[in-house]
Amino acid sequence: MSPPPTPPQARPAPPQGTRGVRRDVRFAPLLAGPAGSAAVRRAVSVVCLVAIDVTSVFLGLYAALAFKLVILGDPVSASAIWSVEQKGLPISALTLVLVFAKNGLYGSREGRGGAARILSSVTIATLIVAAFVIASGWEVRTYYIFYASWFLVSVSVIALRASYASVTGLMLEALNFERRALLVGAPAAVEPVAESLERGRRRRASVPYRVVGRHELTAPSGFGAAARLDPALERELEPERVDEVILTGVTAVGADGPALELLDVCRRRGIPVRLAPTTVELLSHTLRAVPAPGLPLFEVRPPVLSGASFYAKRAFDLVVGTLLLLLTAPVLGAAALAIWLYDRGPVIFRSQRVGVNETAFTCLKLRSMRLGAEREQDELELENEAGGAIFKIRRDPRVTPVGRLIRRFSIDELPQLVNVLRGEMSLVGPRPLPVRDYERLDDLQRKRYLVLPGMTGLWQVSGRNELSFDELVRLDFYYIESWSIWLDLVTLARTVPAVLSRRGAW
Repeated sequence: MSPPPTPPQARPAPPQGTRGVRRDVRFAPLLAGPAGSAAVRRAVSVVCLVAIDVTSVFLGLYAALAFKLVILGDPVSASAIWSVEQKGLPISALTLVLVFAKNGLYGSREGRGGAARILSSVTIATLIVAAFVIASGWEVRTYYIFYASWFLVSVSVIALRASYASVTGLMLEALNFERRALLVGAPAAVEPVAESLERGRRRRASVPYRVVGRHELTAPSGFGAAARLDPALERELEPERVDEVILTGVTAVGADGPALELLDVCRRRGIPVRLAPTTVELLSHTLRAVPAPGLPLFEVRPPVLSGASFYAKRAFDLVVGTLLLLLTAPVLGAAALAIWLYDRGPVIFRSQRVGVNETAFTCLKLRSMRLGAEREQDELELENEAGGAIFKIRRDPRVTPVGRLIRRFSIDELPQLVNVLRGEMSLVGPRPLPVRDYERLDDLQRKRYLVLPGMTGLWQVSGRNELSFDELVRLDFYYIESWSIWLDLVTLARTVPAVLSRRGAW
């Protein structure tokens, strides 16, 4: 005789609803908790930036009109200038603010971008205003006001925003303002993220992070095991102790259940969660949704340039590369003469590098080391100061005095413009590594050879040798995924100040 069935456990009665409109789980008080404080800070920042931009438009237009009067030899009258400016100021200021908002210039401190994004946004706003003025039938006797105000507004915005960033940065540093981050995920993925945040803290490029804890996120063990969050981790998720949670490497450990519970706990406690992608996730290529019965699927497309994109980048390389070669020819000639006068040796050093599809090519450089330097590298391997596969020494004894000078300003790499014109390299892309370094890469890291190597890249403009090799690979994969002509232009524009400042150069 079978035992009587166990009666189902009584479930607690649901709470009685309150009168009025019911709030779903997505509701959170607007200004409550850490998220509310962050929202207030963001609002104040946006208001200050908008005030700076409107002031810049006013100053730029005023200066352009004043300069015109000076050029014509007329007296500079503030009332006369204002009577003209007040007609165009509203539409100009509104257009600039809207374009800036569209281009992310009112975003977070780290994501606003610099002078290159400001310059392009002012250019777009100027073209929009010019088109509006002409289409509206306004009387325009000269186009001076457009290009003069474009230049003056750009200078004013860049200068005032740079001053604002410096002043607020000093204030944050004086207040010891920082983000307290809790790292959660696979241990192998957590440690590189912690090291990267620590290096960013030393650079003080933005609001620094302080790692307040590390926790492993593990998948439930055993068939039918509950996907529960570690109680120790849950106890640390307090807004008074943690400003945000950084999640990484979840796919590597298959802990989807605990990760979802972590997201739910953080949502309820008002703690933002950010995802730090692993190298594999960065190389996930482009996803496109495709229809399937009862299941959302995504098509994975490889990050290669084809068709119009390839020809656009190649045309960009040919045009800009030719112009740069012509402009830098005198510098190349002077450097070559100095190298030859120093030791009467060959001027060009031909290095075997690995390029696209892992094929070797001859990379051209101005010789910066003494003759036979490559044969001495085996003896210097123990002095290597770079991590990963790269070989670097801060004070390499093989570098000549002339070589040290041309390396300081990256003049030794200018002959690679010939490699660009040959199609062996691009102006922007992952740096080509010597065969010695290439042989030390693992299979995943060699995926950076899916695209043409470049003379400069995100690694060069982000700190160069201050970054670890893992960060170099991450930046290369990000470039492969996010390529655009605009990204190439921004990277080239950032290369000049990076070279002049010698940031991260050895």
